[in-house]
Amino acid sequence: MIDFSLTDQQQAVRKTSREFAETEIDPVAREHEESGEWPREVWEKAVDAGLIGVSIPEAYGGAGMGQVEACIFAEEFARADAGMLAALGTEFGTRMIAEYGTEEQKEWILEGITSGDLIGALGNTEPEHGSDAASIETTAEKDEDEYVIDGVKTFITHGAIADYVLTMCRTGGEGHSGISAIIVETDRDGFEVESDIHKMGWNASNTAQLRYDGVRVPEENLVGYEDAGFYQLMEFFEEERVGIAAQSLGIAQRCLDEAVEYASERRQFDREIRKFQAIQHKLADMAVKVENARRLTYDAAARIDRGESPTKLASMAKLYASEIAEEVASDAMQIHGGNGYTRDYPVERQYRHAKLYQIGEGTSEIQRNIIAKELLDL
Repeated sequence: MIDFSLTDQQQAVRKTSREFAETEIDPVAREHEESGEWPREVWEKAVDAGLIGVSIPEAYGGAGMGQVEACIFAEEFARADAGMLAALGTEFGTRMIAEYGTEEQKEWILEGITSGDLIGALGNTEPEHGSDAASIETTAEKDEDEYVIDGVKTFITHGAIADYVLTMCRTGGEGHSGISAIIVETDRDGFEVESDIHKMGWNASNTAQLRYDGVRVPEENLVGYEDAGFYQLMEFFEEERVGIAAQSLGIAQRCLDEAVEYASERRQFDREIRKFQAIQHKLADMAVKVENARRLTYDAAARIDRGESPTKLASMAKLYASEIAEEVASDAMQIHGGNGYTRDYPVERQYRHAKLYQIGEGTSEIQRNIIAKELLDL
């Protein structure tokens, strides 16, 4: 029997995360989603509260949280607003640096993130290469003790506000085995924010296309081993996918909460709409989906904390939670009727956020491929 109960410490993480989300994120979420302005003041408060870089080791100023705690944090922030969570997640690439970086890199990047001195980004996706990450074309040519980087990265979260981009570059031959991870400071000559990308949701979080035109960085900026960057990145895909599942769960939980509240307040035909069986059944189905997503997500997270590599379960959690987030958000909008289609209610905003979770960190189709591969031992 799997125990899904939380420890006292984990309950405290939920309490702290929810209080911050409800007092600092929720009240300004609509404003930042509509303006597209990055919420610097909220980020600064999160830094002061120790809620940035929660998975970074304590030795470098982080909270050293395990995967379960990180999922609690992600769920609660996304429950307030998934776009704001994305805006506050400024520690991209830190898992790889914590595992493979030199001591100098850890002090520079990890301590910089937790202190609020640095904002990071991860540069992997390219205009012609999304799911096919093994075919990236950005190159890093060695020139004595430097790498010279040329290429374009796109859909880069925080690309325009980042102080560094952990950039996946081709340093060797074709395929997975020729890719390296290199830290590129954004103030270097030849680095350019080519364009901001305007999105359906997540508008509080900057997304940009970046160009590298002969950008020179010292060889000391290589993270881990040359030509091993893809494999280093893949080591953390399970954690990333479970984290995405937790964010999707937060969206679904908020939409369920809003639907229950609205159904209890909205009156039609001289009664609250919660008294109609059609609404009751819809809410019941939504609740079942949310609970199933929660169990998949936290089961996978707990297994990661126990040192397992739950590849299939992590993909199941990411696939299911992201799919039901859109379904539950859609049902919540339907329960809200015409009001659900307006920007006066958070379900409309969360519905727009939800779609991205079926795409980012491996599409739903890629997750199905992984699950089938594990099932069939392909």
